[in-house]
Amino acid sequence: MNAVQTCRLKAKLTGAISLPWVYLIGLIAIGFALSAPAAAEQVVVRINSAQSAITENPVRVGDVASVEGGTATDRRLISRLDLDSVEDGKPCLVSQRQINTRLLLAGFSRSEFQILGPTVTSVVSTSPDAQSHQLAAILEAQLGRQFGIDPKRIDIRLDNTTQVESFLNQFMLSAETIGLSPKNELPIGRTRLQLECIAKGSTQTRVPHQVWLDATVGLSMRVAVASTPITRGAAISPGMVQMVDRTVTTRADYVDAETVTGKTTSRYIAQGTILLASHLIATRRGQDQPIVKRNDLIDVVIRAGAGEIRLKNARAMEPGRAGETIEVLNPKSGKRFNAEVVSENVATVAPTWQRRLVR
Repeated sequence: MNAVQTCRLKAKLTGAISLPWVYLIGLIAIGFALSAPAAAEQVVVRINSAQSAITENPVRVGDVASVEGGTATDRRLISRLDLDSVEDGKPCLVSQRQINTRLLLAGFSRSEFQILGPTVTSVVSTSPDAQSHQLAAILEAQLGRQFGIDPKRIDIRLDNTTQVESFLNQFMLSAETIGLSPKNELPIGRTRLQLECIAKGSTQTRVPHQVWLDATVGLSMRVAVASTPITRGAAISPGMVQMVDRTVTTRADYVDAETVTGKTTSRYIAQGTILLASHLIATRRGQDQPIVKRNDLIDVVIRAGAGEIRLKNARAMEPGRAGETIEVLNPKSGKRFNAEVVSENVATVAPTWQRRLVR
């Protein structure tokens, strides 16, 4: 074998031996690349736009902001960072700069977090009772919007203290983070209200949690109340009832005081009782409802021999059905007299009644 053949053989053997090592080194490099930790997700601190409420000092980041992104450990740590102390009942302002400085002091670099939301927010320290009333006010406002009722007429009493305390510890207390699930009809009396709420502090997706609270819902309304004891079988006169504002917590067929006059009671009614349809004897429609109501403007026809005189825009001083005699006011003279109801807009005075003045 000459020198040239010997060199070629050495080259082949060297290449055959070195090729597997090249592959092995490449696989090791790829493994290191895959096992290298990925860039950590940035933590987002989203400051509340509405005023926050706390029951214990100090104010923490999780009390005034939601923390998203990053790791669960980072979110939990940031949420618990203390910011300031606040006096009971006095609002305290917390700024983005204050939160930024606190995170830097806790060892987070500027590239690891981002602060969003208003530059300044406020927080107030209140007692659990005050927070319970605040929660009820939020629910009253939302229930009023659902049914087109003035929230001042709605009264919500949260019945389960344990439920309320648990709610206040877990969830943000603001109109932006609490939603009342819609109902088909206005709940009156004892009920369970379904809420969708955002948890305090650490929250990755801000997905609402469903919560149920036991409550009693009352509605302020004008009802007819017996101003004096009324015996069974009595015909109700205007002096027997009065209209008052009451907060009712029971569904019932409440009677309108404007149409109750003249109806007959089906049972004894004690003074102060709210009148219901079941307290009255049911009558056929048409006989039950007066066709002329108090203060209606009607024409009064006064017959004189073969002719008649028509008094325009006389005022009915009491309600009446067809054929009933009611008191009417003459708008020109100011005098009152009796007339018989003929139709919705007309009453008549017989010749023998023309001079029968009440006063």
